[in-house]
Order: sequence, then C-alpha cells, then structure tokens
Amino acid sequence: MKKWIIAAILCACLAGQSRHSVLAQSLPNVSKEHARPSPAWVKDAVIYEVYPRSFSKNESLLSIVRKIPELRKLGVTVLWVMPVHPIGELHRKGPLGSPYSIKDYYAINPEYGTLADFKKLVKAVHAVGMHIIMDAVLNHTAWDNPLIKEHPSWYKHDSTGKIIPPNPDWTDVAQLNYDNPHLRQYMINMLKYWVKDIGVDGFRCDAAELVPLSFWDEARAALDSIKPVMMLAEGAKPDLQLKAFDLTYSWDIYNLLGQIVKGKSPATSIDSVLAWEKTVYPIGALRLRFNTNHDENAYDAPSIERYGPGGDSMTVALIATFPGVPLIYNGDEVGNPKRLSLFEQVSIDWNVKNGFRKLYEKVYSIRRNNPELVRGNYTPFYAERNRNVLAYERQLDGKKAICVFNFSKQPVKNVKVLLSGFNHARMMNELNGRPLVIRNNTLTLSMKSYGYVILIQH
Repeated sequence: MKKWIIAAILCACLAGQSRHSVLAQSLPNVSKEHARPSPAWVKDAVIYEVYPRSFSKNESLLSIVRKIPELRKLGVTVLWVMPVHPIGELHRKGPLGSPYSIKDYYAINPEYGTLADFKKLVKAVHAVGMHIIMDAVLNHTAWDNPLIKEHPSWYKHDSTGKIIPPNPDWTDVAQLNYDNPHLRQYMINMLKYWVKDIGVDGFRCDAAELVPLSFWDEARAALDSIKPVMMLAEGAKPDLQLKAFDLTYSWDIYNLLGQIVKGKSPATSIDSVLAWEKTVYPIGALRLRFNTNHDENAYDAPSIERYGPGGDSMTVALIATFPGVPLIYNGDEVGNPKRLSLFEQVSIDWNVKNGFRKLYEKVYSIRRNNPELVRGNYTPFYAERNRNVLAYERQLDGKKAICVFNFSKQPVKNVKVLLSGFNHARMMNELNGRPLVIRNNTLTLSMKSYGYVILIQH
C-alpha cells in the first residue's frame, strides 16, 4: 500500500521542482486546507510500537504490563500494540501466521493471554499517564473468520463468484468490500467497542489507503462522539488528514535516511522533503517519523544493520528532534539486530548492554524538557562545503535549539554552520553538558563519524 506513492515521492524530492510538480498533480490538492485538529497528547506524542510475539518469549500481554514503568522512563507517551486478535489458520503463512490475518475482531489471541489481561494493560498504561492505541486491520480478514460464512456479500469476489485476496501476494487474507453498508456499520461498532467498553485511546489503521476514505471519515466521527482519540493511518495520501486521521506515515524521510547514510544523497535532501510536504499536505498535518517499524525491520533490515551502530544512534536523535511525531519500535532501545518475523516467533534479547537504552532516555529527556524540539518552527541552516552535514533550528516562543548531524562515516573538523539570529548566543550542548557561545552567526564544529549535537539556548 505504500509503494505506489513512496517511490514517486523519493524520485520527486531528489530530482527537482519539475518532478515535484508532476507528483503534486497526481495527489489531492489539499495544501491550502487545514488538517483536522488534534489534542495536545497526540501532537506531543512519542509512540512505542510493541509486537507481543517478539516482546517476550512467552508472548504475554502481562509481560508488557510489567515493562510499562520502563517504557515511561524511556520517554514513551503512547503505546501502540500490534494486532492482538486470534490469527487465522486457513491458508496461513509460516508456522504461526501473520497477526494481520484477523480471525475474530472481538477476541484476544490466546497466545497473548485473555481479554482480562488486555484490560490490565490498558489500565496500567493509563495509570502512568500514557495512552494506548491498537492495530485496526479493516481491509481484509483471515479466511476462517466467521464473517466469510455469515456474510459472504461483505467480501470482494472475482468473475466466478469466488472470494479473493487483496493481491496475489497476500494469500493468507480475504478482501473486504466497503460498498456494503452493513460491513461499514459492523466495523464502526467494533471500533466503538474497543474505545468505549475496553478503553483504548485510538487505532493505528493498517492499509488505510485500501479502505475507502468515506468510511474512515464516518468512523472517526463516531469515535469522536465517545472521546478524543488518536488515529494513525498506515498511508501517506494527504486527504487522509482532513477529517479522519491525525497522522500519516512518513516513508519519504525513512527512505532518504538510508540513501543519505550510504552517501548516495546529500543530507540537505531532507530539507527538500519538508519543503515538498508543505506543498502537498494540509496545514498543520502531523507526520509519523521513524527510522524503522515492524515492516521495515522484517523486510528491509533492523535499524542497527541498515544504518550501522553509529548511524543508528544518529537517526534516533534526528527522529527525536525533527518536526513530526517520533516512533520507537520495540527492541531498538537495546540495538536489536534481529529481523522480527511476522510469521514466526523471534524474541528480542533484552539483556544486551550496548548503551542504546541510555541514549534513548537521554535524547527523549532532552525532547521532553524543551518544547521547541516538539512544536517549534523548523529552519534549515547551511553547512559550508559539506554535503554530509544537516543543520536546523527549532524555535518556539523565542526559545531556540540547534541540531547538527554528520551523516558521514568520516569525522569532520571545523565545519562552519552559517546561522541567522545568533550574533552572541549562549548555548548548551545537552548531550555532554558543555556550554558554548556562538558569535557572528557562525557555529564551528568538529564531529566524529555519525556524530551529532543538540544545542539549547540558555
């Protein structure tokens, strides 16, 4: 669902204005409209994605409950739990099947525990002031979901009358048909049940672009009548954020991070993407920023493999200080090197001692204590004669932060970053506690391989 737009976005961003214009013509023109308003806890969120099958060896929801204080210390404010429903057995892939093959929308996968266990998780999350969202997989069901026999008209059929999968690769699931109004009402009632009766605070919506936008708009209105929720679309179409969704996926930045770390694109390509987003997305649209997630980990590479240890830590700091809502995938806070398969059980080794957890805690503590890094205006700066250095300012209510990243595997010496509005500014390097003074709007830095600094004005 992401490939149709992301390849085009990446090409456009790297090739110049003419390609931007061509792509813009293929997308809904909503850049002059305002994105739907979101509550503060959504705008300021740090989302943690947990895959119960890999999170613990016993795959238990209660094991997540026990980790809540640790996640809170990490800086997490919203817990996203991947699908918790029973998994289809008919036509399943791999020994355990994909959690995105839903057998029963109202039940809990017995491998994970019980509904009572899930309620304990919701209660534990709320007890520490966090929020919880769950995966909503509404484009398709498992082949042995009772809905297939009870309501075959709710599914798409081929010319022979046979129910079909969404595409030739997704053979373990059957495609739903949202032309049917009864299916729409069933799904809306199901979403309302998890919010009203169980207490979840929203949904990450799988394959959102494959489900009609008119359904999402209707579902969001129904959920808003219960309480403010977070709706995260696994999609990138700009009109998703007019009425239905608070957040869309930023695959554009993810793809560029890989290109820049490999030296195939200049670091300032990121600024081009942000500029392009303003020409396409609604005003105030929130984008989900990530250096990995469950799909990228499983099918591309774990982040520590994709970027290398130094590049991985650098991208963690970038995602935490960049405009948007950051995502942390479970295990990355210990530098997990494993591909966490969607079709079998691969456990995270939580006993690794490599400094990543302290890095996450430090970076997200800096973010939490400096609102300009969360909501501040973004201004790019120029690093003189160095294509591998990315520099930018975040400014809110007169308070300023400067973030500088060396995307090269080589150290850089005496790089001059040309600023504006910093004639005589006292800054603090929040990563090491060392002060510095910027004079004449020029910041001179030496940084190690994949080094970075976060400077806060004092």
